[in-house]
Amino acid sequence: MELTGVKLYGSGRDTFEAGQTAPAVDVGNVGRVYAPTGSRSWIITVVLVVVAYVLFVAVARRHLMPPASPGEKGPLHHDAL
Repeated sequence: MELTGVKLYGSGRDTFEAGQTAPAVDVGNVGRVYAPTGSRSWIITVVLVVVAYVLFVAVARRHLMPPASPGEKGPLHHDAL
């Protein structure tokens, strides 16, 4: 099957010239096909999800932990040896 008017997603800008043919996989995205070997565009998505999760956990711990009792020392206070 030959498709026209599509871009090979995940390839370098200078990889192909207009009118050149290449094997590709059509996954249903309009105007976009992928190389048979796949794309590495998922890597940035995974990094962003991990960063968002770390930030979420940090904020949740800070705001959802019960406050220390007035007579209780926090975890950062240590008695001198």
